[in-house]
Amino acid sequence: MNKKMLILLIAVVSILGVVGYCSANKNTAVEFKSAIEYKGMNLVAPKKGITANTFEALVKNNVNSISLIPYAFVNIDEATVSYNHKRQWWGESSNGIKECIRQAHKYNMKVMIKPHLWVNHDFYTGDLNFETVTEWESWESEYEKYILDYAQIAQDGKVDLFCFGTELRNPIAKRPQYWLQLVSKIKKIYTGKLTYASNWDDFDSVPFWNQMDYIGIDGYFPISDKVNPSVAEMEKGWKQHLAKMELTHKKWKKNILFTEFGYRNSDYTGLEPWKENQNTINNTAQANAYEALFKSLNKQKWYLGGFAWKWYADDYHKNKAIDFTPQDKPALSVISKWYE
Repeated sequence: MNKKMLILLIAVVSILGVVGYCSANKNTAVEFKSAIEYKGMNLVAPKKGITANTFEALVKNNVNSISLIPYAFVNIDEATVSYNHKRQWWGESSNGIKECIRQAHKYNMKVMIKPHLWVNHDFYTGDLNFETVTEWESWESEYEKYILDYAQIAQDGKVDLFCFGTELRNPIAKRPQYWLQLVSKIKKIYTGKLTYASNWDDFDSVPFWNQMDYIGIDGYFPISDKVNPSVAEMEKGWKQHLAKMELTHKKWKKNILFTEFGYRNSDYTGLEPWKENQNTINNTAQANAYEALFKSLNKQKWYLGGFAWKWYADDYHKNKAIDFTPQDKPALSVISKWYE
């Protein structure tokens, strides 16, 4: 065989090999995405100030983004919204939020601002309701001021993501036009990514996802009714919820972000993850629940990641035997592994 024929033969074999490899692998499922955009934590506001220790601990555990929560308080008797008052912790105030943004950016962390409401009389925000149009309009006017103030802070601070509301099912269902005009006003101020934090049981009924960059979900989905379920059992519990999210993703052609997700270190942690009514410590259940969540969600092409609930900036979390935080618990190793 002469030299030219040998070179030609090698070239043909190489091409066939590449074609064969591609043909064999083009339909191979990728089990896990190589990169989740938001490897986040919801930061519990510090009482008086923020230190480098907080961010160093987050970075050490591969967290790349934090959610900052400027709380406001709703008096349903007077249809008012108040914030930035003297009784609030520093980290919930505008000044505290601004400083936390600056500190987070020093550590190259992404930031989401996510306003929350406390409603008096132990009202759940999703059930917020008023009897008259006058009351609705009064509340809406004050809520708008609150949100637009933080939209400006988000814009000035070059915040990556602004979540303009949290679990407001009834106000949105009853007053949809108000929310559409509010979104329009926000977009005139804030030019970054925009989302809304729907509750796990109503994300498919939000009417304005087409105006958002991401579908936001507070992902406290029930995944097991057992005392101490295995990872496999909780993965099975995710299947029905994944199917519903898949349909919502396809309907709106938007990717999904978990604006919150988390589990307490207790028995029955997967039964009703949003509740705090279980008082038996179970660190294994919490760690297993996180493992099942990441194994179920990280393989979904439409899933962008999310923000675990929650991380304390102050040390008083150490006095809480049962809590959502993964700090000083086996669950933190699970999160750190998946965030790597």
